[in-house]
Amino acid sequence: MKELEKLPWLPWSWPWCALEGRPMRPLELFMSRKFAYGYLVIIWGIWLGHGVGPLDNCVDLGGGLSCTGGIWPEDLYRAPLRFFASLLIGPIFHNSSEHILFITGTFFWLVQSFEVRAGAVRTLILFFIGTAIAATLVSIGMVVAVQIWPEDPVLTEGLARAWMGGSGGLFCIIGASSHQSRRRWLVPAIAVTFESWNYFLHGTSLFTSMGHMVAMTAGFLIWGWWIGNLRKSVDSS
Repeated sequence: MKELEKLPWLPWSWPWCALEGRPMRPLELFMSRKFAYGYLVIIWGIWLGHGVGPLDNCVDLGGGLSCTGGIWPEDLYRAPLRFFASLLIGPIFHNSSEHILFITGTFFWLVQSFEVRAGAVRTLILFFIGTAIAATLVSIGMVVAVQIWPEDPVLTEGLARAWMGGSGGLFCIIGASSHQSRRRWLVPAIAVTFESWNYFLHGTSLFTSMGHMVAMTAGFLIWGWWIGNLRKSVDSS
């Protein structure tokens, strides 16, 4: 309980400062958030050099329409290797300016705040685990559901497009950051409020919102288990 009381209510840090609030020099700053800032450099390099994500570069690759780098739910059973490869490639493509600006803002705000506390390697691992879990579970749900309701327009539309971007991994890190707050319910409550607005008022896809909530839950559970094991290891030593 005493450890929890030492934690902040909101585990957020200024993106140019050390954890204690000290402004950092550029190289020191980048090295303290290698994953968050490195990821932003990569996605903006792709965006400026390539443009809109792989929805604009679709090619026929045998098992149906596919896009380079995009996550296609039906690839889960039609082309499993391509599906699992896309879990690594899809997060660096973005299909709209709104999408990439949202990711940029939240990485500068939330992901770097988590990384400066947890480290680059753990943040990177959580990011890709969250992407993989959300994409796989939502894809399974879509593929199974369309067998039951084959004419459903929401399902057919969801299966007919590629999915991409860093928001799945982002929400996994948001879920994990709950354990860096004095009250573990606070960060998820803010995220659920945002996602409710995102779906009901902003009109984002049902599957996007589902993926976000699956990833956030995964991040909360995985990081809770991870730091629990770290504490046990420290205590036993």
